[in-house]
Amino acid sequence: MSVEPVVDVPAKDERSLQQRQATELWTWAFVLAMAAGFILIGGGRQDLGPIEARLGLAAGEAFGPLGLAFGGWEPSLWPGEVIPSILWGWGEEGRITSASVRWPAAIAGLLAGLILTRRVMATLGMRAAILTMLCWSGSVALMDRSAGTGLAMISGLAVVATLDRILGRGSGWVAGVWAALAFLAGGWPPLALIGLATIVLGRRGAGLSTGLLVPPIVAAVAWSVWALNVMSAEAWAAALTLPLTQKSAWFLPVTVFALGLPWSPFAALVASRSVRDGWSEPGRLLVMGWLQVAAACVLAGTVVPGLASAAGLPALAGFAVVAAASADRLWSGTVSAVTRRRALGLSATIAMLWVIPIVVGGIYLGSAVSYYRGLAILLVVLTVPIVALCYRAVALSDLRRALVMVALVAVCLKFAHMGYYAPEWNYRRSQGPWGRAIGQWVPPNWPVYITHAWSPDLAFSIGRPVRQLASPKLLAFLKDKPTNHVLLLASEFENWPDDAPALVKVASFQDEYDGTRVLARTAGDFSWRIAREIPAE
Repeated sequence: MSVEPVVDVPAKDERSLQQRQATELWTWAFVLAMAAGFILIGGGRQDLGPIEARLGLAAGEAFGPLGLAFGGWEPSLWPGEVIPSILWGWGEEGRITSASVRWPAAIAGLLAGLILTRRVMATLGMRAAILTMLCWSGSVALMDRSAGTGLAMISGLAVVATLDRILGRGSGWVAGVWAALAFLAGGWPPLALIGLATIVLGRRGAGLSTGLLVPPIVAAVAWSVWALNVMSAEAWAAALTLPLTQKSAWFLPVTVFALGLPWSPFAALVASRSVRDGWSEPGRLLVMGWLQVAAACVLAGTVVPGLASAAGLPALAGFAVVAAASADRLWSGTVSAVTRRRALGLSATIAMLWVIPIVVGGIYLGSAVSYYRGLAILLVVLTVPIVALCYRAVALSDLRRALVMVALVAVCLKFAHMGYYAPEWNYRRSQGPWGRAIGQWVPPNWPVYITHAWSPDLAFSIGRPVRQLASPKLLAFLKDKPTNHVLLLASEFENWPDDAPALVKVASFQDEYDGTRVLARTAGDFSWRIAREIPAE
């Protein structure tokens, strides 16, 4: 027998003002604790990949209209993205580490979740707000926060804040200021998505207005004047045209879905009328607006070159709000029998897709690698309540048990990411160990020169300024240090030009592909005592 869809109209609240404020305060405390657990714990432990490493290199250089990497302007790094890492580095006594890049991204993700939660709480209530933060912070995307997944966290925060303001209060001056920050952090692609969202929404007060247009235009003009005063017109143009050189991201829809797991499948339940009809009118406008925005971002990011990285986070935000609002209707229990069966089927599928690999892989991992034995035991033990909740939820048609089970799967994902993925990345996949092995041979703050492009994550992991030379002969003109260090391939060292300054081998390193890297230095007096007496660069 199906349940007739009804609107969730809250009963008259007869509590005192102090009681309501206390309830809201405890709700926010729970939301913050949950977000901190999923997003902030382990926020800076993971080594950087190639994309984040460019940001890390720029944070260690002088601040400008674009980031500096290898001694030159990097057109993909905008000032709004670089300055949080610089500020974080100042808090660590000027040292730029992986945490200088990871922590600002984590905080940006947390702030985006709080923005979404606040709006949902005002329209759909506290329970929906808690589920919104759970669907947002308990997703793979916010646990990882890696730019390698295609997410731009800093500019994405500004885009999410702009769209949230447009959906809640209209396209006024506050939305325009957020849009200006989005431009300074990511260039014109975020602005293109914001403009597309206003067209897709098609609502009164949510279109292109003076307040929405003027701040980003002023920001673009001011940035251009600043850029043309400190760098060439070619570098300025390269920053503006770089997105157009990228390919279409045909796998963006699959990527967004995967990054939203384990909650993204619940967004599909919005197709059920019994789910939609249960929302109040303001709630329906908010949820359907975010659904329109998310669909538009995915479509534009897939087809239009250069929009994929800017589209990822707002698309995830939209689907998180839709999934949370749908989960809120499931928790209330006032959905049709068909929707109930579909939700139980989704929950059971999510549980089995987690339990089966964990039981098989966890037993093998715990037996083969003693380092992960404790983690493997924990994850295998946690499959017991997951299976029990799944069985009881299906047997009793209990949607609340099903949602609790999916939340437990999200907690297990966090444990697996922090306890297995991050260490594996740091010691097997990243360039951190290789770069740190090179950096220990170079005095702190002394530059390492290169004659061809190296991987940015290797250069960042060295922990020293890295400068690229157009020609080996230029080493003869570098007189600020008694000797200069050069990183070369073995073949480059063996065939070093005769008309370039002579080199002395310092150390050889084997890379992950059995190749050889050579750290050499120019002839001259060198000792660590001398290095300590010379001021830093």
